[in-house]
Amino acid sequence: MMRLHDLVEAYIAFKRSLGMRFRSQSALLRAYSRAMGDVAVEEVRPEAVLVFITGRGPVTTRWMDCYGVLAGFYCYAITRGFATMSPLPVDTPKHPPPFIPYVYTVDELKRLVAATDILETPLSPLLAVTMRSPLLLLYGTGMRIGEALSLTLKDVDLESRVLTVRDAKFFKTRVVPIGTRLAMVLSDYLSRRRQLPFPVGSDSAFLATRTGLHLDYKRVNKLFCRLRRVAKIQRESTARYQPRIHDIRHATAVHRIIAWYRAGADVQRLLPQLATYLGHVDMRSTQQYLSMTAELLQEASLRFERYAQPEVRHA
Repeated sequence: MMRLHDLVEAYIAFKRSLGMRFRSQSALLRAYSRAMGDVAVEEVRPEAVLVFITGRGPVTTRWMDCYGVLAGFYCYAITRGFATMSPLPVDTPKHPPPFIPYVYTVDELKRLVAATDILETPLSPLLAVTMRSPLLLLYGTGMRIGEALSLTLKDVDLESRVLTVRDAKFFKTRVVPIGTRLAMVLSDYLSRRRQLPFPVGSDSAFLATRTGLHLDYKRVNKLFCRLRRVAKIQRESTARYQPRIHDIRHATAVHRIIAWYRAGADVQRLLPQLATYLGHVDMRSTQQYLSMTAELLQEASLRFERYAQPEVRHA
């Protein structure tokens, strides 16, 4: 009888053989295996599975994500004869309301950047600029935070004003052009970055710790939450989620669309270019970022009015 741990590892290896990274799913499955204990696949108790999936607190998208990963695992187990049935709960709870990203205003972004001044201390003289630079980088490029933190020195060509994002989501590498002002910001940061070690030469981290290593996401996110509080940016008190650093990417997309509307550009024609710039596989991913803010709705309405007025006059 196959042990649960062994089957989990076999399933992870199978998924990765298909070219999938399977990182977060692997972590979840291994946590599941540890929680169930050293048992055979058929010995897993449904009540223990329900406790693992439910976790603590109200039902969130984590419940659904966890259920989906385990459903795939047990489908694999059953079709290959390692299990005869799934111990997953038959009844699933009602889906929670969809997550709504927070779209920062330009003023809020300015306040976030200004708040980085509080990080500058005699013990950490570069921390303020080290946090200010990724904030401006994220807004100026719409990059994912993980992509920004993974940049190396050789990925940043400030003379040509292009960044190379390597092995990003979906194993894609793309070139991201940047504007003059952002290039100046990054150039200023780089001049200070040169004071830090270069552990592996040009392969060293661009956004670096005092030892020259890549910034850790958890550390960056903790500092961001501190900056957000100082800048007084928050959702209503009853909200389950506060604005995230990843939401800067949403703001980039929405603000770009608004700018196109105001310039009278052909937004539908430009959307595929935005999708490519953001590193999306298709337009559906980009559309998820275009939250309908009041400002975006107003610009879209104005565009429709300009389009409709001639038709109304000739009706």
